[in-house]
Amino acid sequence: MKPNTPVYLHLLLGNLLFLACCIGCQPKVPERKVTHAILIGLDAFGSRGFQKAETPYMNQLVAEGAIAPFARAVLPTNSSPNWTSMLTGADPLQHGVYDNAWELDKQRWPPVLTTDSGRYPSLFNWMHEQLPDANMQLFYEWGGLARLYDLDAAKRVYKGSSGDDVFSKAVQAFFEEKPDFLFIDIDEIDHFGHQDGHDSRAYFNSISHYDSLIGDFVQKLEDAGIMDETLILITGDHGGIGKGHGGTSLDELEIPIILYGKGIQPGRVIDKPCYQYDVAPTLAYALGITPPKAGVGRPIVEAFDPSVPADSFAPMPLIFPTGGFFKQDTLLLEVKSDAPHAEIRYTLDGTVPTATTGTVYQEPIHLKRSELVTAISVVNGEESRPEIQQYRLTTKPGRVNWEYLEGTFSRVPDFQGLVLQASGKSSEISLEEIPHREDHFAVRYTATLVVPTEGQYTFYLQSDDGSLLYVNGELVIDNDGSHSATEKSNTLELVAGKQELEVRYFEDIAGETLQLFISGPGIPRQLVSADFFE
Repeated sequence: MKPNTPVYLHLLLGNLLFLACCIGCQPKVPERKVTHAILIGLDAFGSRGFQKAETPYMNQLVAEGAIAPFARAVLPTNSSPNWTSMLTGADPLQHGVYDNAWELDKQRWPPVLTTDSGRYPSLFNWMHEQLPDANMQLFYEWGGLARLYDLDAAKRVYKGSSGDDVFSKAVQAFFEEKPDFLFIDIDEIDHFGHQDGHDSRAYFNSISHYDSLIGDFVQKLEDAGIMDETLILITGDHGGIGKGHGGTSLDELEIPIILYGKGIQPGRVIDKPCYQYDVAPTLAYALGITPPKAGVGRPIVEAFDPSVPADSFAPMPLIFPTGGFFKQDTLLLEVKSDAPHAEIRYTLDGTVPTATTGTVYQEPIHLKRSELVTAISVVNGEESRPEIQQYRLTTKPGRVNWEYLEGTFSRVPDFQGLVLQASGKSSEISLEEIPHREDHFAVRYTATLVVPTEGQYTFYLQSDDGSLLYVNGELVIDNDGSHSATEKSNTLELVAGKQELEVRYFEDIAGETLQLFISGPGIPRQLVSADFFE
């Protein structure tokens, strides 16, 4: 200190410096970027379903907005944990909703943060605390949804009788009251996934139906001049495989997250890892509110960032009819992409085509034998993920023996001494040719497999529920127990020639799947078809 400097002046300067530092240390209050945020959640809307269904309106939103095409759901891939993660920004480890059996009065572990009701705080709670005058509304179809959140602060909570009813009532309410946050939950797509399969026409058509409703809603927002102050986020709670979900396959795990509206930069394809629990923080970022620090979700800020370069998204193509077993010698396939002007390339030898390899699709593919068809879409040089479908054609008599019985099982039964309901021969080890009831049955298959050359062969056994694979009398794969579609594998050294196969399977409840795959010398991974049996 200089001798002639007054003490009070130093105190004043010190106080001003302290005040400036304190102001700089204050947490930054987020800026509200949108007036309205609309979340549209489509049950079982997986990445695979979005790419293969006809969705011209959502495609337009992607072109003029942003997409994280392969975001991941949380485990287990069931509705309750994922709808909870979607609205809380938390993983099941934090929010405590472990599967569809969860109930508020039957918690296995408590949330790391709790509201007065005992739930983990969701976006509804964050908005009520930080924007106390906010109008929040929930319109939902799935009956289990409302139990997952505190909804006391929501102005409207409506449980609809159908997806169409929910959507129309939600749109009507939006234009009547202009809520700050509108959440629309649609369950119908999941119904078709369970009933017809997640690779079926009915499932794809259901996605297309809601695509048209979304397109109509967006057009009304545009016409009313409201889209300029609105953010729309569209996503799913999980995907599916076969007629079920709940497992760990990418078909079940991967979901699209589509963002469109105010502040979203056009043509952004987000390639960073994104997750189910990023949805609520992204909406919060747009609404100018802060999520609890206990969550693991992060806002997808790349969608708002003008410095992120635009890109093209190439959806995987749809091959129709879908692969399967056909009791015929020829089959005509059509391949199409949901991306306008996409080039489609395909192969029949198990290799994956690229933008410069494979055959350019120009007319329907005429199959005259069993084939493994692999196709991609190419959009502005960007290659889609490959779509792989196996077609098994035969008119030969079946060479697989099967025995069928009914009962309530939690493990694969021994079959010895049990009363059979039916038996016969089939072309493959699958459920397609076996007359069976919906749940509570078991099947045992025996067949002679012929491998062409000596070497290492890998078997993959996928089932919902339990299954066992025996090769030459030895247990090779144990995939037993009640579970969703789960795959296990094992590699064996086999000599050329005949191998005795036995597969045992049981179905408990819900989805049903049984598939046996093989790969080996000169054999890309494929279903064990009639061509392998003697």
